[in-house]
Amino acid sequence: MMILVHYTTQEFVFNKFKASGEITYQDRIEEVKNYYERYHRTQENLFLVISFTNNSKVYYRVGKITAINDSFIFNKVAKELSNILIEELGIKNSNTYDLGVFYKVLRIENKLEFRNKNLDRYSSKIRLKYFTWKELISKNEILFKKISDIIFNKDNVIKLASTYNPDLTYSQALITKKYFSALQNIGFISEDGININHTVLHGDIGEFLMHTLVSEFIESIGDKYIYPKLIFKTSPSMAVYGNDGSIYIPEKKEIYYLEAKFYSSLNQAINKAVGSLEKHNDDLHEDMNYSAELFRNIRTNRTNELVEITDDVTEKLIIFLICDDIYKEDEVKNVIEKNSDFLKLKEKFETLVFVLPILSKNDFLEFFQAQSMLEGKECYE
Repeated sequence: MMILVHYTTQEFVFNKFKASGEITYQDRIEEVKNYYERYHRTQENLFLVISFTNNSKVYYRVGKITAINDSFIFNKVAKELSNILIEELGIKNSNTYDLGVFYKVLRIENKLEFRNKNLDRYSSKIRLKYFTWKELISKNEILFKKISDIIFNKDNVIKLASTYNPDLTYSQALITKKYFSALQNIGFISEDGININHTVLHGDIGEFLMHTLVSEFIESIGDKYIYPKLIFKTSPSMAVYGNDGSIYIPEKKEIYYLEAKFYSSLNQAINKAVGSLEKHNDDLHEDMNYSAELFRNIRTNRTNELVEITDDVTEKLIIFLICDDIYKEDEVKNVIEKNSDFLKLKEKFETLVFVLPILSKNDFLEFFQAQSMLEGKECYE
């Protein structure tokens, strides 16, 4: 993503961007116009960063650019998003101003477009980085498209739902064949169309997103290994029993057993997840060395790197929940803190909770169905 940075050493210029408003001054308008015309067709968000240098200190203000008729509007973003952009640009603790150069277009490398915010020590909420909830509520297709892009990403599908090994030689045609085969096995495409009312499909969507997102957000300096149970599916209606998967971090000697649920109500999702974990409680102590070779290294994408999982690992739980009834941080935290089933589970096991608000489960499933049909066309035609 390309970001326009406007450098100034004049405080009165910096103060013009204290609040949202129309961009003025002809040279500034021309720079914004050039940036807008070059990138507005390929980027969903156009950001303007005001960088004010005062002696050796640098201050920033950030806004989104929108065009209304022949005018350009600076829409100031919240401090949290501003901090994210400054950090991702790599200019948080550095002065990139060059004497006489007042505008630069800087790049943020394509990273995961979702971020994870800790609500407390045990719970966190996942959301899109660069959009406000107001924007997503008015146009929830933005969120649905980002989620669908994760699910129908060829690399993600191959990694989570096949036995692909990069050490072997695959032609692009064979990789594509494996991709569509995996999509069919987990029920994300079907020649007759997918059944979005099927609860197994809901669970598989939850599992897929859980492995993709949570594996990014679990901190580790060294290697992380994932063990997604989706690789065992051979038909869409088939349920794979036991935990939904595992994440193993050798350096910390930690293994996380994963459970995903996709319900409209966050409270119901928590209850169902806890119930599932209690139902297959014996699986929390299963001998993972039986399938150690199937753990995939997230960094190298390889399987067959692990010989064994040591006996002295600490076992922990992760619950990944998709809901549509709430999205605000304080509401999410309140539901988790007051859920008696979760509190009892936390007394037995260290448990992390990740919540992905989706705004409307039914609307998302209908959007997903349409995306499935588009993706399936290439396979079946």
